[in-house]
Amino acid sequence: MAHYYTQGFPDDYVNPRGIPRVEFVTDPAEFLKKKDTTAEDILPSMRENYSKYKLMDYKLSQNKATLKEKIPEIKSTIEMLTYLAEKTESDGQMDVHFGIADTVFANAVIKKKPEHVGLWLGANVMVEYTVAEAIELLNHNLASATQNLERTIEDLAFLRDQLTVSEVNIARVFNWDVKERRKEKEAKGASTGAAK
Repeated sequence: MAHYYTQGFPDDYVNPRGIPRVEFVTDPAEFLKKKDTTAEDILPSMRENYSKYKLMDYKLSQNKATLKEKIPEIKSTIEMLTYLAEKTESDGQMDVHFGIADTVFANAVIKKKPEHVGLWLGANVMVEYTVAEAIELLNHNLASATQNLERTIEDLAFLRDQLTVSEVNIARVFNWDVKERRKEKEAKGASTGAAK
């Protein structure tokens, strides 16, 4: 995957998840002529699109934070299961120190070789797997979460570019409209003054 978010996005880049590119307005007069509209009519839709990009940015930022929290948890669970698999191959007992809550830990001695482990899947659901199946599932989940994080980072970078372009476009069209109104007002003032 190309790391556009560190190098910038080329002009022909198309977001694989369908986030649309904002057209940069170089000449507001030409832009409005091409759209066959006025600044007053197009500014609300430009602001609405900007709001949509801000909402997408917010949701993707939340998703990124969730993934950044989830990946270390998956890695530590894989490490623990790998340790458990290695220890169960030797027939001795195993002393463990495990977390009951955030700040509460307990010690235990496992004498019998564990054949199955329980994995929390979320929504208060725990599923029992063999140790090998659990490691395989978690490795798959880790790869998926890592890939989703990369995609989310790419999408966030692209969105932030689009937000910047949207802000600049809104400012350019608004400022152009202000200048045109000022010119019209001055022209009316000059023609009214000449008529007197």
